Amino acid sequence: MKSTGAKWALAVAAVAVVVAAFIVAKGSGGNDSVTTTTTTATTQASGAPAPGSNVLPSVRTGIITVAGGDPLGGVKTLTYGKGDQVRIVVHSDSAEEVHIHGYDIKKDVPAGSSVTFAFKATIDGRFVIELEKSGTQIATLQVDP
Repeated sequence: MKSTGAKWALAVAAVAVVVAAFIVAKGSGGNDSVTTTTTTATTQASGAPAPGSNVLPSVRTGIITVAGGDPLGGVKTLTYGKGDQVRIVVHSDSAEEVHIHGYDIKKDVPAGSSVTFAFKATIDGRFVIELEKSGTQIATLQVDP
């Protein structure tokens, strides 16, 4: 039979796991289709990567998840400034061609896989991101001047 101290320790550990799981689930925004992450870098005063740092400048990544032909959480807007480095990752459960209008960039995403777009935001405006074959809009790319 376990001692009272061991039972308390087990109960506290179980509560900690439940609380941690809740925080992670709550922080992820549930089933939102677009998540933004940021990668930071060691930079010089000019904003360029420091020599020998072997890291990329700060890049925000828009993540879109497509399930059953639709973006989870609905159509979201990914906002960047003109001159920013754009990085968009599309995960899809079905094979499709993803098209970023305005920039006229197209890539195939295999079923159950993902595709990554990376480019400099040189054109300001609002642009549809869609699944080309089905014509379904999965996000909007907004580039502010």
